[in-house]
Amino acid sequence: MVHLRGPAGAGRRETLAQVCAGAGLPLVAVDLPRLAALEIGFPLAWRLALREARLAGAALMLHGWEACLGDDALPPPDLWRALCAYARPVFLCGATPWEPRDVDRTRRLLRVAFHVPPYDERLRFWEEGLGRYAVSEEAIHALEQIAGKFRLTPGQIEAAAHTAADYAASRGGPIRATDLHVSAQAHSSARLGRMARRIAPRFDWDDLILPPDRVAQLREMCARARYAHVVHDAWGFGRKIAPGRGVSALFAGESGTGKTMAAEVIANDLGLALYKIDLSAVVSKYIGETEKNLSAIFAEAQTSNAILFFDEADALFGKRSEVKDAHDRYANIEIAYLLQQIENYDGIAVLATNLRQNLDEAFTRRLDFLVDFPFPEVEYRARIWAVNFPPDAPLAPEVDLEELAARYRLAGGNIRNATLASAYLAAADGGAITMAHVRRAIRREHQKMGRLLDDDLEAGL
Repeated sequence: MVHLRGPAGAGRRETLAQVCAGAGLPLVAVDLPRLAALEIGFPLAWRLALREARLAGAALMLHGWEACLGDDALPPPDLWRALCAYARPVFLCGATPWEPRDVDRTRRLLRVAFHVPPYDERLRFWEEGLGRYAVSEEAIHALEQIAGKFRLTPGQIEAAAHTAADYAASRGGPIRATDLHVSAQAHSSARLGRMARRIAPRFDWDDLILPPDRVAQLREMCARARYAHVVHDAWGFGRKIAPGRGVSALFAGESGTGKTMAAEVIANDLGLALYKIDLSAVVSKYIGETEKNLSAIFAEAQTSNAILFFDEADALFGKRSEVKDAHDRYANIEIAYLLQQIENYDGIAVLATNLRQNLDEAFTRRLDFLVDFPFPEVEYRARIWAVNFPPDAPLAPEVDLEELAARYRLAGGNIRNATLASAYLAAADGGAITMAHVRRAIRREHQKMGRLLDDDLEAGL
């Protein structure tokens, strides 16, 4: 009996087919999740599948092994006894490690792990998959970065190559670099919906108004993700001192200072999916549930090639408390588990907090980047006002962005809200966006924040 562990598309089925063909053995593949979904019920469906395999004298491959395991990680007793008594090789295929605890061990269990191939092999699979199609020069030059950024299995790469060819055929030309990006992203596994929300990146570097040093840090994050295959694989750092190829960062700053926008800019620049983690779905009052949720997120994210954005991370990753009771001790275990998951993650994990001072130094030391998002000063507020009014917006000449920046101390998010609100007010009045519209929108923004303006400002609004 052999347990084969690995992500979908890693080549387990193809490998077993070749092994059995070389041994002159037929191979019967049983999809356990689909078997369990049949109306006749799992016990009868399993007996029929087992009979087919016996009649064929075939080796038996059970796909989706985790589907038959109970909460105690044990298979049904009848199924396990049948597998132990089966006269031919038995292959158990799953995505996660499994140990046969508390079951009768009448035959040995070999363990074989299938991994996402390293960069050089991924590049070769891309070249082979695209070999039958017309590919533009720009796409050929982009292959190295795509193979480096997207950690796909051979099966996913083959499917992505077909999808890229579909896009090119619908356009009537060779495969472009954008076709490769879109297809690679489409075939990255992404089932994070229950505890995360996918965000479509809307912003680029021109939209991000931050001090130069902060922008430089964000660009360094992109460079680290883009050239990980060079440093870790080609230059050998992955074998020497840097086993983890992921990027972890903390974005710290008040609400509205650009943390989420920065994550969108990075995702847009790298062409990666961005998922915002819903912490309320992650944190649980029940012992062990938070770790389960985190494990599920990171396990799925490993094959999703996604950027994970944990908003208001201090709610989960705050200062490790002094151990006074069992709850304190367990909270510290949760945080230690999270740190381990982040360090093992091969993608980008961004933690955003409004209160950096609440974070433990032992936690922040283990992150690659710490980016402070300051509240914008007058100069930056003026630039934020300017960038948020589109060129086609009918902005009246009287609107003085410098005056707005100097007079109203607003964060970037509040300024964006105010510009949009002023546009709606102007559209309702059937004219251009005036200073009165902008001031009225600012007043509404202050009301939402629970702030009161001075009487003289109120009169101007």
